Amino acid sequence: MLTEQAQHALKLLYRRADKTGDAFDLERIDRALDEVIRLNANAPAAFQIRSALAHAGTVLRDRRVLAPAISLDETDSYREPGALDEHFAVTDIRAWLDTTEALTASQRSLLQQLSADRDPSDLAVERGLSVARMREQVSRARRRARIAYAAEVVRA
Repeated sequence: MLTEQAQHALKLLYRRADKTGDAFDLERIDRALDEVIRLNANAPAAFQIRSALAHAGTVLRDRRVLAPAISLDETDSYREPGALDEHFAVTDIRAWLDTTEALTASQRSLLQQLSADRDPSDLAVERGLSVARMREQVSRARRRARIAYAAEVVRA
């Protein structure tokens, strides 16, 4: 059950929301409504409103600092705002490994395991090979993959 002061504060906040059309104010009022309901204090309605709006404004300003809004009118039409993903190249090569027909199943499996940061010496133990023999297989698989990638992807 809400206190009378909290109910009065809610009514005043709803009236304020009806009068404004600003998105920032509406979001601030929405957060303030949540705070008034959550706290359900006995303080006068005006104090509750002032406190809740101040807290909501602080949260929203901090959010704007963390994730600033960028006007799409100010950006070049050919560039999207954002950052490059440094893992995209690895993901692209892994997808290519799954679909290329230039590699044998054994080579594909070996390269997929290496792309998942598996250690070649561990792979040698699993496959019952010497480390030198495993390095040889890795070298051959990489060479074949490099040639196939250049022919299939770079050429296109």
